[in-house]
Amino acid sequence: MRPLLVSILFTLTCILPASVPQAAETDAKPPAFSDLSNPRDAGIRYGQAAGMAAVCLDMKPTAKAEALSNAFTGADLEKFKVQAETVMQSWKKTLSCAHKVDPNPCRLAHQMSCKEAFKEIGPGGSVAPGLIEMTKAQ
Repeated sequence: MRPLLVSILFTLTCILPASVPQAAETDAKPPAFSDLSNPRDAGIRYGQAAGMAAVCLDMKPTAKAEALSNAFTGADLEKFKVQAETVMQSWKKTLSCAHKVDPNPCRLAHQMSCKEAFKEIGPGGSVAPGLIEMTKAQ
């Protein structure tokens, strides 16, 4: 039985990885979304920044994020507001997370959400950079 197990492990570790195409390293980082002229997308990112400020420790929206709400009027402003409010409320809803036996799942969910969102909209963000910043050194 052991020779069969060794053969399977050899196949999995040596042969299969060579046949699986690997993504180029340049494809690893998603392209930046630098055009926030769409009211729906801008509202989503504004809501994300506002939600992070409410949930994540020492975070605040930047002037760039605050300027997004002034960029729209009329029906576009309404689209922006609906998206921003929906996303912000989703973030705030996580504050009511409660696990009576072990609070760690809630804490870990907040930390992971904050970390991933910072990667998207923080100073070096991959999606909409510069919408959120840390208020003090960490």
